[in-house]
Amino acid sequence: MLPKIKMYLILELLMTAVIGGWQYYQKGADSAILVGITILISFSPFCLALSSPIVLRLAKRMINALDIKIASTDSIVNLSTINTVAISMNNIVTDGNYYVTDLVPEGLSQSSLLAFAASVEQESTHVLGRKILETAEHRKLNIQPISAFREVPNCGVEGLMNGMPIRVGRPRWIEDEGVRISAELLTKVDQLAARGKTPVMLSMGKMARGIIALKDEIDDDARTFLGQLKQIGLETVMLSGDPKKTVNAVAKHISIDSFRAALSPEDKAREIQLLRARGKFVAMIGKEFRDLPALLNADVSVLLVDGNFVLTNGDIKMDFELDDLQKFMDIRQIAEKARSIIKQNKQLAYLSWICLIPPSLMMVLDSPLIPFNPFFAAVGVTIFTILIIINSFRMK
Repeated sequence: MLPKIKMYLILELLMTAVIGGWQYYQKGADSAILVGITILISFSPFCLALSSPIVLRLAKRMINALDIKIASTDSIVNLSTINTVAISMNNIVTDGNYYVTDLVPEGLSQSSLLAFAASVEQESTHVLGRKILETAEHRKLNIQPISAFREVPNCGVEGLMNGMPIRVGRPRWIEDEGVRISAELLTKVDQLAARGKTPVMLSMGKMARGIIALKDEIDDDARTFLGQLKQIGLETVMLSGDPKKTVNAVAKHISIDSFRAALSPEDKAREIQLLRARGKFVAMIGKEFRDLPALLNADVSVLLVDGNFVLTNGDIKMDFELDDLQKFMDIRQIAEKARSIIKQNKQLAYLSWICLIPPSLMMVLDSPLIPFNPFFAAVGVTIFTILIIINSFRMK
């Protein structure tokens, strides 16, 4: 809005200078001053400048009352224009409460498969690794020490157990590392993924030794939320780092327009950029650290906070930080109402120009049809200012 106001001010001053100079040349200084002041008041963009600040301030107050952090009032304006919502699947659409569903060993027992995997996952920071370790500890399995531990982002973990390299992670990563995987295990990976489970593979040396499948259920609140987005006509895109078959199995049970699977954090950011390049105005809803690149590339960033992910960099600001997915619908309604009232205020501002500018320009005539002077112009601007202020307080 500010650049437009500056443009209007420049045009107004140029108009005043041109007409005032011509009036001075034709009728003298007194007439030039009178006409110049009248035009200056009538052309004033004051009403237009007043159309949004009060509305946005009240809207921000309403959002803060919902215990939602907001970066600035610009976030409200941007939210009212979105037509696409991108949402991370993991820990939002699904509830994040993973549990082990299948143990598929090859060449060793189920207990050994879980124990070896848990041993490598001891220092893992990933939710799947922590769940594997927790399950093994609950079953009181023998967890062995690991050396040379390394966590590969978006792939898995690896280490040495008694000098033998052991890896636990995505089957694709295990395969890319030159590990031999039997046809039976590859078939089982596809079958587990097709049932909405996340397969994690264990390799020892150069041989794959089994699969641990984990699953988390679809969150009922997220299912309802996605249905609401569809009802109000917003396009929805689900982003996930899980394999395509796993994500597809989840997508079949929710209202979602499309999904992208097997994405790294950087891939998620690129998907957001592609959506925007196609003319979409995108709100990204994320919850985990790996969602951060996508959040920072969206038109509107919405961070779900639960204490697990805290922004430590003070320079990074999310447009909205909320603790309940349903609150997105609340702030969307507030933003829509603010946009509607601002539009009405702008119409009042344009109407003030329509009413005041023609008679002010007629003052340059010898016999104007409508008697006009700075007083009438000021009264007109005041009336429209009051109307805009009254309309703005409908935001309450």
